[in-house]
Amino acid sequence: MRQRHVNDPMVLEVLRMGTLAKPPELDMKHPGLLCRMHRFVAGAQVAVVVYVEYPSTDLVVVTVIDVKKG
Repeated sequence: MRQRHVNDPMVLEVLRMGTLAKPPELDMKHPGLLCRMHRFVAGAQVAVVVYVEYPSTDLVVVTVIDVKKG
């Protein structure tokens, strides 16, 4: 996140207020789903990929991307 100039509040806003960029995908290595969410926040289009495993209420952030930079 530091390399991409994305901070924790930006990620939390994407998770709270963002939209799904694509339908959730099954993870090949684990029994859960990978979800890519995105939102324009703090002057950047930020995408966050999270891993969700039911019935757990936890999310695991896999990666964070500033979409315009790459």
